[in-house]
Amino acid sequence: MRIRIEAMLNERILKNLSGGVKALLAAARLFAVAAPIGIGLLDRVTVQAQPAQPTLRFEVSSVRLAPPPDGTTPARRSSGVPGPNNRDPGRFSARLDLMQLVLIAYDIPIYRLSDEHDLGLMRLDVEAKMPVDTTREQFGVMLQNLLADRLGLKVHWATRQIEMYALVVAKGGPKLKAAAPDSAQASDDASENTNPDRIGANGFPIPPSGNAPWVGAAPGGKMGMRGHNETTAELARAIGPRTLGAPLTDATGLTGKYDFTIFWSTKATDAARRGGPAADDADGPSIFDAVQEQLGLKIEKTRGPVQMLVVDHVEKKPTEN
Repeated sequence: MRIRIEAMLNERILKNLSGGVKALLAAARLFAVAAPIGIGLLDRVTVQAQPAQPTLRFEVSSVRLAPPPDGTTPARRSSGVPGPNNRDPGRFSARLDLMQLVLIAYDIPIYRLSDEHDLGLMRLDVEAKMPVDTTREQFGVMLQNLLADRLGLKVHWATRQIEMYALVVAKGGPKLKAAAPDSAQASDDASENTNPDRIGANGFPIPPSGNAPWVGAAPGGKMGMRGHNETTAELARAIGPRTLGAPLTDATGLTGKYDFTIFWSTKATDAARRGGPAADDADGPSIFDAVQEQLGLKIEKTRGPVQMLVVDHVEKKPTEN
């Protein structure tokens, strides 16, 4: 489950995806981070354990155990989380497992959630109303309070050493193309920006014309990504924990801005992360091989401290509405 959830790409370029790719990757949207190992910079969540503000609560809320999947209802769904893509302001509706609800409430990637409790076994239906101008931070506190009230959720923050990655220059030097200081230009062909990704003879998605940031996906877990006028730190963020399941920090020492296009297989990447042989049906390089062969950089394993959210207690079912 964790590998599936972690295999994501940076939200900063998701807006350039076609409708078909958005649907393919929608369940995988969480926030990428790639800052120095000074963990206070790893993501936007405050590292100090601060109690939720008790006065911030949903106006109306309902929490029920969801029925087991029967093949006819979505395994996961949610709407109404405040943000630029929210199409249902003032109403939060979700059928998610408790692990996903905790990640949303605390606005953290999955690698920052300790696994002492198996939160993925409890699936819940949640409906809640709030003011339409509720901010993302206020919504998070409301959801934290709701989980505490209805499920007795108790948590604390703890520093843990985890496996992470560093982006360095590979032997032979970088293969990045220095970017002209111009703005990104989307394709002039409207069909390229609205239709599902075109697939090449090699099975990988074909980038649309222009030079705008792009992420594409093809059947079988084949991925493509393009960046324009970006630093290597931005490249590290674009790859980030959604692809690697852990932070990727920029340790290249490169200070320029570059254009790049890269293609990789998620199946080969998952196998490489587990330390096993490449999947027989991967039919493409892992992100590790792709970065080295196509960009002249290298992703190396390292370790560092991360502020983890630790679940101390949770009830097995919610209290009555």
